[in-house]
Amino acid sequence: MPRPLGLHQLSAMDIGPLELIETAAVCGYDQVSLFTNAPVVPIAGQEGKFTFPTVTQEMAREAMQRLDAHGLSVVNAEFFLMRPDVDLASYVPGLALGRALGARHAISHVFEPDPARAVDILGRFCDIAAAEDMIVALEFCQMTPGCKTMARAVWFVEQVGRVNLGFGICPMHLIRSGGTAADVAALDPRYLLYGQINDGHGLHLSEAYFDEVHDRQLPGNGDFPLADILSALPAAVPIEVKCPSDSRRKAGVSALDYARDAGERARALLASL
Repeated sequence: MPRPLGLHQLSAMDIGPLELIETAAVCGYDQVSLFTNAPVVPIAGQEGKFTFPTVTQEMAREAMQRLDAHGLSVVNAEFFLMRPDVDLASYVPGLALGRALGARHAISHVFEPDPARAVDILGRFCDIAAAEDMIVALEFCQMTPGCKTMARAVWFVEQVGRVNLGFGICPMHLIRSGGTAADVAALDPRYLLYGQINDGHGLHLSEAYFDEVHDRQLPGNGDFPLADILSALPAAVPIEVKCPSDSRRKAGVSALDYARDAGERARALLASL
């Protein structure tokens, strides 16, 4: 039986959540990932640059109806930043909304640079998420000061010591942080919550790839070892297309056509594993 495939909102930043649900259904996806909390990302020089299409309380009922009508489930609710000045209580509505939509994972990035403070903040957030029956999923990334690598994500899981904490694997973030498919395969499967599909050019390490993050490549248009990376993941974890493309929008390719192309390529990739 084919593995379920999801479509992430970042793959179609020019349409809203309701349209994303319809697009995913038309293109034969099984799941989606949606923003239910969208703070400004504190990357130097980039504050306020992006507005994330976010599910609001006002559209929640319609979103649920559309998900049910199309038989779609929600993988991840994005995103909950662990910042030095974070007010964790402010995340409760976004968590509750994500869970109401059916999401199991609350995506988090660690922007607190002090390890001890980051462990404390993340642990308290895990407790808040547990009250909503949600699992916290770290996204390691060279551009986040607190959790730049997969090894650091493993460290956080061990130090925080909560059962509802793990992380996902994004090929771009894995490659640009110096990680490999062999590193993923060597992990205890309990760490791994989901996998993503995107491609890129070159296997080099980089701390400054912000523009590339927002212009990722579809499978086959780059040279990432995607089959090896995905094969290293546990068979039960969900997989989603998270492949934002500024080039696509500039070229006038519709979100629908892009999602259809991405889905076809992703399913062919998964079938080849």
